[in-house]
Amino acid sequence: MALAQTKPISLILSMALMYVIGTTSVFAQERDVSQDFEKCKVIANDQARLSCLKNLLPKGSSDPAASAAHDSWPLVRTPHPKGGRDAVAIMRTADTAQSDPDLAGLMIRCEEKPGFEVLLALVRPFPPRTKRDVVVTSGTAQSVLHAEASSTGTALILPVEATAFTTGLWQGLKELAVTIKDPETEIRGVIPLGGLAPAMARLSASCPSG
Repeated sequence: MALAQTKPISLILSMALMYVIGTTSVFAQERDVSQDFEKCKVIANDQARLSCLKNLLPKGSSDPAASAAHDSWPLVRTPHPKGGRDAVAIMRTADTAQSDPDLAGLMIRCEEKPGFEVLLALVRPFPPRTKRDVVVTSGTAQSVLHAEASSTGTALILPVEATAFTTGLWQGLKELAVTIKDPETEIRGVIPLGGLAPAMARLSASCPSG
């Protein structure tokens, strides 16, 4: 895929992940980000489309150190519109060369209770709270996870602990290969996992307390 094509696709996937952080959280912003995102995607001119997408990014909501250009797992903090707890997450876009366009990437976010939630972010939403099997391939081994769509359908909640990537079954994996089983069509993708351990440490330190 040409570089000129890859950059807009990567930005679209990043925007999809940013949207999921808001819409799957009780802290969702009141403005209709979904409509704005859809308007940007259909703009034919590459430069105009990129400018439109950049304007949707939250101003001042990302941790400055984590959102540096070299950071592959940006930490995003979305303020509660009414002054409650922030929504905090790290995210990684799917490898566009090895993934279907309907898969945006992987997101790990702080839960209200101590712990983390692991989600696959989607560009094409599923019906809310519907079940989907996700086949995870690691080397020659495969496992099937029974995931559930979020309340908005923009992500699949995986029934795994985030520690599976750092100290558990998937420790040391360089990438996560997934196949989402859907009646319409299977969605396949690969999410790179390099740099996840320090990103998880940063996320843990950034989760709201109390």
